Amino acid sequence: MDNDLGTVSIGAREIYDQLVAMRDEVRASAQTHVAVAEKLADHEDRLRSVERWKYAVPTALATAVISAATTITTVVLK
Repeated sequence: MDNDLGTVSIGAREIYDQLVAMRDEVRASAQTHVAVAEKLADHEDRLRSVERWKYAVPTALATAVISAATTITTVVLK
C-alpha cells in the first residue's frame, strides 16, 4: 500500500498573489472600520442631543408653569 500523497509545490508567484489579496482585504477592512467609527460617533452625538432635549423639557415646562401661575396670581390679586 502506497501512502505517498504526492508532492505539493508552492511557488513564489502563488505566495505573492495571496499576499496581495490579503493586503487588499486588510485595506477594505480598515476602510470599513473607519466608516463604522464615523457612523457610531454620529449616532452618539444624536443620542446626546436627544438626551439633552429630553431633560431640558421638564425644567422648561416647570419654569413656564411657575411663571404663568405667578402672573395669574399677580393679576388676580391687584
